[in-house]
Amino acid sequence: MERWLHGLLSYIRLLQEVYDIMKPFKVLGVVLAGALLATNVVSAAPSEPATVKPLPISAPTPQDSYGGLKFVLVINGKGFSPEENPIYVGAKNEMMIPIRAAAEALGYKLTWKPDSQSLEMVQGNQWLTLQIGQDQYGFAKMLVPLEVAPELTNEKTYVPLSYFEKVMKLQVKTDATGTIHIDSKKQESGEQAASTTKQGTVTSITYRDKGGEIGLNGYGHGVRLNISDETEIVSDTNQKLTLADLQLGMSIEAEHSPVMAMSMPPMTHAKKIIVKQSPAAQQTLGTAGEIEEITSSAEGTTRLTIKGNKLSDGSHDTVILNVAGDTPVIGTKDNQPVAANQLKKGDKVYGFYGPILTKSLPPIGQAVKIVVEN
Repeated sequence: MERWLHGLLSYIRLLQEVYDIMKPFKVLGVVLAGALLATNVVSAAPSEPATVKPLPISAPTPQDSYGGLKFVLVINGKGFSPEENPIYVGAKNEMMIPIRAAAEALGYKLTWKPDSQSLEMVQGNQWLTLQIGQDQYGFAKMLVPLEVAPELTNEKTYVPLSYFEKVMKLQVKTDATGTIHIDSKKQESGEQAASTTKQGTVTSITYRDKGGEIGLNGYGHGVRLNISDETEIVSDTNQKLTLADLQLGMSIEAEHSPVMAMSMPPMTHAKKIIVKQSPAAQQTLGTAGEIEEITSSAEGTTRLTIKGNKLSDGSHDTVILNVAGDTPVIGTKDNQPVAANQLKKGDKVYGFYGPILTKSLPPIGQAVKIVVEN
């Protein structure tokens, strides 16, 4: 303590002497001198650099980061509170929408079935179904997949935004502010077939536990027809038939729903199917693919090598078919005959044939019918 007082007194005396010397320069000189002396008197201690704290950078949160962005649902011009009906982004980056609030605003009557965790929605003659965890959305007696299953979140059922566009056929628009507009005005194109009646050739058959599905006229100009217990199947003489009576390559006329799912080929429900020919005595086989090689004989027979995919269990991925002069060759675009000499390598075709084939590789058989994607 004494040493400290002694040092302080010495510092004051020294400051007084400097003051007397610097008196002509008045106060400014005293301040400068005092600062200079202070650095010599005060013991030097290790100094720490001041910590530099960077200022936070303020930037708007981009919409695609979903950082706190509140999506707002607007249906037919009516907005919904994001707190009461929150929208979130699912695991597959698909916006998930609370279906009950949306469907009721669109005029649907909803019935929740807790045992199966499924939901039914009815509006007039339209009947829609969905089940939690199942990527199968019931529409016009068909099951439409969307790659995202319905979810149950906070006791609310959520569906992907694509459900309203691809299944319910509504107009959907999302703007930059995060507002999602759903309009009950039907889409102007794509939801209706040109006609409720279509003729052609059965190019695929799929069986399910209840009903099944048939492909008519291939891929580019074709349609997928859902067959249910309510589908009437008859012969051209009005004899009652079943799905099991249908065969690959058959000529049929289908009466179907005007509403079609937006798929390729489009899918719809068959109301009635009229078989235009008698079933073959033996099951018809089929191969869908490209013509890999084509040759013609002097007798007028055309030989096609078709490589692709078999259309049934007994069929072959690659087959050689002899096309006689009276073998039907039909185009898928207009269901009209095509001359066999117009076929060329690379054409996409459906070749139908009987079960009697050579044991060669690939097997060789007689074509019953050829359908060309044109």
